[in-house]
Amino acid sequence: MEELVIAPLCCENHIDPQHEAQVRSRLPSEAEAADVAAVFAHLSDSTRVKLLSMLAASDLCVCEMADLLGMSQPAVSHHLRILRQCDVIGFRKMGQRAVYYLNENEIGDTIRRLLQVVIQREEPNHA
Repeated sequence: MEELVIAPLCCENHIDPQHEAQVRSRLPSEAEAADVAAVFAHLSDSTRVKLLSMLAASDLCVCEMADLLGMSQPAVSHHLRILRQCDVIGFRKMGQRAVYYLNENEIGDTIRRLLQVVIQREEPNHA
């Protein structure tokens, strides 16, 4: 792992070309930044967070999720479609039903960890 270089915060000549080049090399391209922002936007809805929490616990069909949330199946399907578009969830057909699951990829794993961290932080007995 590269060592982080601490640049002076403010002084007369505060630009360190080496440090600036190091930071610039880690910036995403405009397209990459737009893709990441889109994923964040898709995840910033409380209903989608609840859906992700459910899917982190178990694979479920739309009707089960709709019942658990007290929402219509079309409304839940709308949210699931958005989560599928950013590759967070997937589904498999089981007869007439579509069973959804949290993907076993880097985004899915990150969502699992994030949910775990936030839920643990909010537990009243957590030190």
